Amino acid sequence: MLVADQGIVLHYITYSESSLIIKVLTKEKGVISLLKKGARRTASKGAKSKFPALSLVSVEYYFSEKRDLYTTKSIELRKPFKSLHNQIYKSAALIFMNELLYKAIPQEEKNDELFRFVESFLLEMDRVDYDPNTHLLFMLQLTFFLGISPDVESYKPGSALDLLEGTFKSEGRTKGDASPPASEAIVTIMGTNFEGLSALTINRTLRKEILETLIRYYVYQLEGIKTINSHTVLHELLE
Repeated sequence: MLVADQGIVLHYITYSESSLIIKVLTKEKGVISLLKKGARRTASKGAKSKFPALSLVSVEYYFSEKRDLYTTKSIELRKPFKSLHNQIYKSAALIFMNELLYKAIPQEEKNDELFRFVESFLLEMDRVDYDPNTHLLFMLQLTFFLGISPDVESYKPGSALDLLEGTFKSEGRTKGDASPPASEAIVTIMGTNFEGLSALTINRTLRKEILETLIRYYVYQLEGIKTINSHTVLHELLE
């Protein structure tokens, strides 16, 4: 069955001398693997150069319930970005977001709301000036669509986020809990949007702590994530 779909490119795997397997978050089927034949024959026409990470694409592929790799009939850029792939800070944040999505989203699990969120976030990120808290906003908003959102209703001033339970507690803290300053910042970021990012007063030290805390939170909450590596680039750039 030929399916016409919208997608967001997540990952590439080399397949044979001339082809690629492309992991794509699609609107209709969730995360799927597409075989793009002949994509590596010439560098100028290669899929990697034409469709960088998190590119928004239109794709046609032959779907079958009996297979987990689908042959691609066509794949084209749907909404080219103006700044995400050529501005160094946005590009670094994009690489991190890409790794997070690739490891966090289950294979072939359709989620319309998740797809729309990622697409709209990328488009807005492309439109506005870069803010150093953008990746933190993305991580926290993404938790809603993955079903692991921290319980902000349990927050009280001075309380700490329990990374295993996803709740905030004022007593019985353990070594693995988030610090009260990081916990307060997490609640604040969860209540903001792109327009409100510039008003946040988060210094570099706290921003780094929040990022490390949220990575641990994802690792604890999702079985598919063992580690995240690309955040080290963000640390270096934002120092």
